[in-house]
Amino acid sequence: MQEYNKTDKKVHGLSQVIAKFNRTFVPEKPDDSHTNLYFDALSRLLYGRWVQDGEQQYCLVLNVGTFEFQLINEKRRSVFEIYINDRTIQEVEEKIAELLSEVGFDTDGFLDPMHYEIPDYDYFTSPLKPWKEKDIRDWETIRSLANTACFYMKGYVMAEGEIRIWPHHFDTGVYVEANSEIGLGFGLAMKDPMVNEAYFYYSGYGLNGSTLEYDNLPELTDGRWEVSENWRGAVLPITELESEAESKVRTFIEEVSITLLKK
Repeated sequence: MQEYNKTDKKVHGLSQVIAKFNRTFVPEKPDDSHTNLYFDALSRLLYGRWVQDGEQQYCLVLNVGTFEFQLINEKRRSVFEIYINDRTIQEVEEKIAELLSEVGFDTDGFLDPMHYEIPDYDYFTSPLKPWKEKDIRDWETIRSLANTACFYMKGYVMAEGEIRIWPHHFDTGVYVEANSEIGLGFGLAMKDPMVNEAYFYYSGYGLNGSTLEYDNLPELTDGRWEVSENWRGAVLPITELESEAESKVRTFIEEVSITLLKK
């Protein structure tokens, strides 16, 4: 678990480079979703958003297998690559800005700080070294499970929502409105003070002035309810998923969905 958390933090920091690309070149949306990401386990790529530039579309991606950033076009051909090894994040960003300018992008503002803050990870000012293959494969397995779990949740409540990684808190999540009275948020979060390890979360929100009461909550087969002033919902720590992980997540989704929809 400790190695997973280290890898999660490292990918989180590197993902900010993609978030800056999105912020600079993707039309702004009020909910900030134009900055978010998606991890595709088949290609081992952490995608940003697609950007239209003339007749071409481009996307900045992090290849977690080769430890490099790539600018790809809509045919998935690489326009340029930059290896991260032995570079600081600042040096990576500056090199990407240089290469983007050569392609024809106006990079004014690209290097500016993001409008939110993330933890000041200790590796930010140091030359970066590749992660161990086992560590990144373990990270990919859990993030891939998160994608699958989000699909299960959408299917179970029969609602549409986009599965994305939000670069601020770095959760793989989805939000749906199951009916006119309730919104549902589900996903995989990084380690934080509430749970102290990575975990699946599931919460409901009243819509149109309605209130969702968190009382008379049934015991969950796996995971637990967390009800406080700051957050209300159910959590499932990933250390509880050492065996039959997918089955446990599916049961968690089913049990919490039934409870929340009845509220």
